Amino acid sequence: MLLKVVSRFLGLTEGGWHSKLVELFDKDNNQTMKKSTSYLIILTLLLVSAQPLFANYAFYRTVMNTCKAYRVDVKESQMTFTTQDGNEDLIFKMNLSSLRNNFDMVMLVGFISAGQAIKHQKKLAAKMERSGQSFEAEIPMQVEITVIVPMSNENMIVMAYADTNLVIQLAEGTINSGGFMRQIKDSIQTL
Repeated sequence: MLLKVVSRFLGLTEGGWHSKLVELFDKDNNQTMKKSTSYLIILTLLLVSAQPLFANYAFYRTVMNTCKAYRVDVKESQMTFTTQDGNEDLIFKMNLSSLRNNFDMVMLVGFISAGQAIKHQKKLAAKMERSGQSFEAEIPMQVEITVIVPMSNENMIVMAYADTNLVIQLAEGTINSGGFMRQIKDSIQTL
């Protein structure tokens, strides 16, 4: 796959690799060497900068699919993984928008979708471990959901956070939504 991308980027055909390599390493052709070096630098920068985009793809995709099932719109740009100051623990943050009367349901869907994604990451890590491959699962220690609620002139912002174990319990159904909300009531803030 990467070879095809590089071939298209350099404008090579299937049989053009050998002749292009000979041309690149021809010491008499200094101009071609400079051009190919700049191509390699640009390609390397593109690959390095694109790596973070794929790092959380499975987690984000699971969140988006779960939200879609509940008819809650979310984009990948509304989700982030961060760390607290002085701490290496991951925090998953997601911003959602709601209507005026359903912000609590949207918040619950956010927590459920994060729980589903965490469960998916754990299953994926276990499956890769059984097959002998290494896989570092994206498992946050805390989930923070922010819901933007439209009001007359300004938006109201409701934010809450929960521990990962509690979010997984909500996603699995071992705790109901009322019990979950009672557990996180002290973390809910209205801005």
